[in-house]
Amino acid sequence: MSQISRRAAVASALSYSRILGANDRVQVGYIGLGNRGDQVHDAFLEWPDQLTAAVCDLREDYLDLAVNKSRATPKRYKDYRKLLDDKDVQAVVIATPDHWHALMFVDACRAGKDVYVEKPLSLTVTEGRRMVQVAEESRRVTQVGIHRRSVKVLQEAAEYVRSGALGKVTVARGFHLQNEWPNGIGNIPDAPPPSPEEWDLWLGPAPKVPYNKNRTYYRFRWFYDYSGGQITNFGVHYMDMLRWACGLESPKSVAAMGGKYAVEDNREIPDTCEVIWEFEKGPLMIFCQYNANDAPSCPKNYEMEIRGTKGTMYIQSGRLEVVPQRYTEELVPARTPVDRPYESAWG
Repeated sequence: MSQISRRAAVASALSYSRILGANDRVQVGYIGLGNRGDQVHDAFLEWPDQLTAAVCDLREDYLDLAVNKSRATPKRYKDYRKLLDDKDVQAVVIATPDHWHALMFVDACRAGKDVYVEKPLSLTVTEGRRMVQVAEESRRVTQVGIHRRSVKVLQEAAEYVRSGALGKVTVARGFHLQNEWPNGIGNIPDAPPPSPEEWDLWLGPAPKVPYNKNRTYYRFRWFYDYSGGQITNFGVHYMDMLRWACGLESPKSVAAMGGKYAVEDNREIPDTCEVIWEFEKGPLMIFCQYNANDAPSCPKNYEMEIRGTKGTMYIQSGRLEVVPQRYTEELVPARTPVDRPYESAWG
């Protein structure tokens, strides 16, 4: 399948926008404008056939920044439900903490909005299945932010694997390496929230707990009420890429192990863990999270590897490398262990 380059797509959008009036552009509402939300908003602003019609966040400074960037006069909201009630908004972008994704997605579909939601789609399998059901019932256009599928190098990697050039793939691995030892995110004590009302809105469907700064902003990913940790933060990218490249659907079994072995902070997620997915006819897929030691697990700091009978592919977002494996396709007699020099030497 041929791929349209980003430059060509932008050029097409620019020429298309010249014949569009303001009322013909997609009116988009943005829910969540922090770290990732700001990045996604910037990306959408590159497309002239969309207009920032509304923005929603609990923080006024995030709203100010989004409005200033938007080249428009979007409406401002702190409650996402009011944004969904806005008849001018045709589509929404959800880039909130993960625990809000399912509820906001379902509400947006039922409000007649098309939806782009950041990864991970949901916190649980049950939530995810319900989201798919509602999207189908409401006939909305939806997308999950697995953006690495749009990276040209990764598309080429997937095509190479599917071509059979690596032979029979037996294992695919992804790594998240970061040295957070010894203090990690620290042990910040609970404290009164800056605004009790806003803290309640931030928690939303999550259990009510005392305010702790470590539970907010980027660090919410270290607590299970709001996220699945680095497995759903980085692991979702690696494992989606590997599963996609290998043409896999659902695994027949999953096993995980790990714990908080070294880092001394108030996180709930492990600092070290491995997750293994087993598929009916192979391969094994493994996600390795090592956050107390960042020594490379792949050559040249690659993030992913796919091992086949004919070679091994190492992958990162902007580069890949294939190392051939010595093999023969000729039929040869099977050998017993003692036929192998390095084993017969042991007697």
